[in-house]
Amino acid sequence: MVQSRITAWTRPHRAFAAIALVFGTALVLVVPPFQSPDESFHFLRAYQITEGGFVPHEKDRRDLMGATLPVSLDRVASPFLKMFLHPEIKASFDDIRQAWRLPLQEQNRAFQIFPTTAHYSPTGYVGQCLGIGLGRALDLGPLAMLYLGREGNLLLWILLGFFALRSAPAIARPLFFLLLMPMSLNFAATLSADPSTSGLAALFTALVCKYFALGAKSINRTRLVLLAAISLPLTVSKLAYAPLLALLLLIPTRNFGARAEWAAKLALLAALNLTAFLLWASCTSNLDTQINPGQGVSPHRQLDFIEHHPAQFAHIFTDTLRRGTWYYLEMFVGVIGWYDGFLPAPFVIGYLILLILACWSCDDSPPLPPPLRAPAVILPLFALIFLIIALLSYLFWTEVGRSLIYGINGRYMIPVAPAILLLLCSAFRALPPTWRIHGPSSLRLSARLNALAVLVSLGVCIYFLREVWLRFYG
Repeated sequence: MVQSRITAWTRPHRAFAAIALVFGTALVLVVPPFQSPDESFHFLRAYQITEGGFVPHEKDRRDLMGATLPVSLDRVASPFLKMFLHPEIKASFDDIRQAWRLPLQEQNRAFQIFPTTAHYSPTGYVGQCLGIGLGRALDLGPLAMLYLGREGNLLLWILLGFFALRSAPAIARPLFFLLLMPMSLNFAATLSADPSTSGLAALFTALVCKYFALGAKSINRTRLVLLAAISLPLTVSKLAYAPLLALLLLIPTRNFGARAEWAAKLALLAALNLTAFLLWASCTSNLDTQINPGQGVSPHRQLDFIEHHPAQFAHIFTDTLRRGTWYYLEMFVGVIGWYDGFLPAPFVIGYLILLILACWSCDDSPPLPPPLRAPAVILPLFALIFLIIALLSYLFWTEVGRSLIYGINGRYMIPVAPAILLLLCSAFRALPPTWRIHGPSSLRLSARLNALAVLVSLGVCIYFLREVWLRFYG
């Protein structure tokens, strides 16, 4: 009886929910206010949405987007900005207590800029807005709203991760480690819009795995609506991840029905996503949009350079990739604060190896896309998404004349990582049985591997929480 209960609670979806709730909430409370990238801007954007400001339209003299919001929202962040890129400066409990006492004073307003988040879709702020909205309803101060917004964001991300793991047992173990990776968990405990994006991407990939294993004509109207409901907010939130729709090509044609039905359903999903993105983009951003307030950034001039010097841009792209590979891997696995607290290199390498080993130990059922078909779809998809991220970073973040692309971040590849894990699991299944960890009937071994995964993740979470504490309070 006890063993069966342990087995039940070490299943990836249940263990993930429990571990993420405990350690995620701990990070919500331990990480000082506004000590994650652009959290002050995310706070302003989320608050704007709770007031009904879904589409940004206000700009200052420099064409930087923002909104007229309570002055206290900016004032509450001021005591904590001194820690930005200064790991030697620690958090002060006195600053936190004083910020907690600061009232909202909703009528005292001024224009405030948040150019890096103003163009973000409200779909990336559902959890944050629920928390901030609760704080407004209870007449709480700005700092209390920040903590409630963090917790709301965390809970929504846990919900998405739970259903992703439950939907795709074939890749559940590596996906479990990806979701509880320090970078994933750390950002889920902030006001960032990224956790909802990565959660939706994980769930979409998981549904592709699930629908692959279903029979002929199994993709009915309900399942098609579910795919649309997940892919639409993902595409609207971040254009770069729209190519994830190509994962649907992994599902056998017969699962959609006849070939004509398959083509019609895929075309419908693509058209809906393209229309939604174009509508949102037309209201929020264009080549005149200023995201990086720094001098020398000009999307028009950068685009003109690419058009007239494509070979030189290709060299800049490859040189950026060559020089930044290790940095991207560090940022993928996890950093602390405003990228001023890096984890040791052995930890980063070890966690990447752990993800690969988890794919090697994946269960043999349900079925996955064959090892020849999976890379034909996923590898070009991965390359295209990285290229789009690099292109957007070059246009909107990189100063004219720079020889490297600025703004690419390893965490931007977390939404693509579930597809890479699917690819690796499919490849490892093709290995000879003697090279595999277990066979198709190894249920007991699978339960032991799940228990081991839980213990490893607990150790990682404890270690990372300790590192966060030392960075900000040690």
